[in-house]
Amino acid sequence: LELPRLAGKTLVGMISPGINSDLYDALVAQRTDVFALDCVPRMLSRAQTYDVLSSQANIAGYRAVVEAAGEFPRFFAGQMTAAGKVPPAKVLVLGVGVAGL
Repeated sequence: LELPRLAGKTLVGMISPGINSDLYDALVAQRTDVFALDCVPRMLSRAQTYDVLSSQANIAGYRAVVEAAGEFPRFFAGQMTAAGKVPPAKVLVLGVGVAGL
């Protein structure tokens, strides 16, 4: 595992030390301060602003709806215009995560 020299510096990001133990051990070995945003407790507290997992779930849900809209041949919402009525689409978008859809 090849890493840039980060000794004496602070690395803030999604490290996933439980999954990437080799990366975490290499960073600790070179005396890098590691702040893993994906390990911040997910509860109502001052740390909630650092909850990157919920924000990523929210973005993924939004993207799923936008991509589904691009593939679906009709409008999502029912609309009535002077030209007539467009029935609403029947679409089920499933997602997981704290933020939901």
